[in-house]
Amino acid sequence: MKLSDADAKWVDRTLDGLSTRQRIAQVMIPRLTPKGVAPYGVKGFVERYEIGGGHLFGGRMDATMKLADEARSGAKVPLLLSGDLERGAGQRAGGTEFAGQLALGAASDEKLAYRFGEAIAVEGVAMGFNWCFGPVVDLSIHPGNLSTIRTLGADPQTVGRLAGQIIRGIQDHGMVACAKHLPGAGLHDLDSHLTTSVNPLSRDEWFKLSAVPFKAAIGAGVYTIMASPSACPGIDPECGDPLFPRPVMTSRHVLTDIVRGELGFDGLIVTDAVTMAGLTMHFRRMEMLKACFNAGNDMLLFVRDLDNVYAYFEQCLADGSISHERLDEAVRRVLTLKARIGLHKGKPKPQAERRKAVKGSPYGADAERLAERSITLIRDRNNVVPLKLKPGLRVGSVLVTNRPDFELDVFEKTLQEAGCKVASIKNPADPEDLYDRVEGGEFDVLIVSLYYAPQWGWSTARCHGPEARCMMSGFPFANPDVPPVFISFANPYHLYEFAFMDPYINTYGGCPGTQKAAARALLGQIAIVGRSPVELPRFFNVGDGIQRAL
Repeated sequence: MKLSDADAKWVDRTLDGLSTRQRIAQVMIPRLTPKGVAPYGVKGFVERYEIGGGHLFGGRMDATMKLADEARSGAKVPLLLSGDLERGAGQRAGGTEFAGQLALGAASDEKLAYRFGEAIAVEGVAMGFNWCFGPVVDLSIHPGNLSTIRTLGADPQTVGRLAGQIIRGIQDHGMVACAKHLPGAGLHDLDSHLTTSVNPLSRDEWFKLSAVPFKAAIGAGVYTIMASPSACPGIDPECGDPLFPRPVMTSRHVLTDIVRGELGFDGLIVTDAVTMAGLTMHFRRMEMLKACFNAGNDMLLFVRDLDNVYAYFEQCLADGSISHERLDEAVRRVLTLKARIGLHKGKPKPQAERRKAVKGSPYGADAERLAERSITLIRDRNNVVPLKLKPGLRVGSVLVTNRPDFELDVFEKTLQEAGCKVASIKNPADPEDLYDRVEGGEFDVLIVSLYYAPQWGWSTARCHGPEARCMMSGFPFANPDVPPVFISFANPYHLYEFAFMDPYINTYGGCPGTQKAAARALLGQIAIVGRSPVELPRFFNVGDGIQRAL
């Protein structure tokens, strides 16, 4: 999108008025947390360091609005305020929470994808954000990949098509979108928070697979792209040691020659967190920041110790290891991005008005519709789903998860409202006792739910940890008159480790809407129409899904 003459003049005028240190400050995005801004407070921190952007982690809606407003009040140049809003503003600070992006892949609905993006922007801006680090345009191809429900699926064309609609929905409503994570994850099972993950594709394969959604995002006009601490030797001659290659976020060849040159992207490139081991294990901190900046990243995420960082960058400018031209190029992109969404044109609406807009938001209906249309019945050889209901159906609801804060309260409440008597059993401490209860006829049906959602630093999305031991007893099959039903509320690949599961349902998140939709599908209250957006060789393919009409 080309700037108007007035906006372009604001960019020129603002850039000309910045000192060298102020220009350096514009490329920094520190964390805006109590620890991150100590001892100055949010406003004082922004005033002291004159940062170009700050990252908000969310919390209660009112607290998030207050923090964002304080940050803005300390800024001479309008501030970019980013957030991880991949599943909606409700993911971080109240508002509507959608299922994971993979639900959009299962529903394959472009209108819903646009509304998904629109909801992120409308509610996110009301809360104080102006930059969404999303959509994720990685491909979920390796069954052990850690992105799972964060992605839109395995097919690059479908991912690109849906991502383009999310981007339009976000940017049509005053917020910046960000396609991530270059060079494309989902083809490996490593965690870039802990090590340098590697996209294994050759150059030709990369352009046919991982590059496709990024090209689609660029075609949709995405304003920003995020480079990750992942390597891709097939496209990066600068990666170094093939056993421990350097990430693309330090490669000028990838970011400048390929992304800007071959893919034609003229927007802003931002690093993923510079605190991740996929990057930090290759460099000392200051050299790492310089390598990222010189490679072509225009903003650096989660920078800390700003006094020393500013001094180091000034030294690099003086000795020529960072050029003034590179700095001015980056700052111009930062200011242009701010102008694109009108940050220089007036103040946000009062908090009371913004709060009312969130609480009166219409997007909850879209979240429910997405959840319902994405429920995917992968296997049901004996036609158990929907359940054969009878008055007072006794349901044993067993949840296995590594997340102590996760509950199936909405799922179980929906069953109860339909007249079921539900016994809630989370991570059964004595699986042998549970076996005896099932064998003894305490339940008419057993629902076994797994929730292993994407979580950084865990290295795997598979069912793991001491909680998983409850599966050892074989309790789901203790009584042939008590049919089990298996539901995954996150990882769609659980059949790999539990091939006995039948019937098996994939949902794509644990949010209230998804829990309600899963229960309603079991009860026969809604049709089951989802198609799998991913494949698990030998078990199911992209597009598979048993349909159940009302």
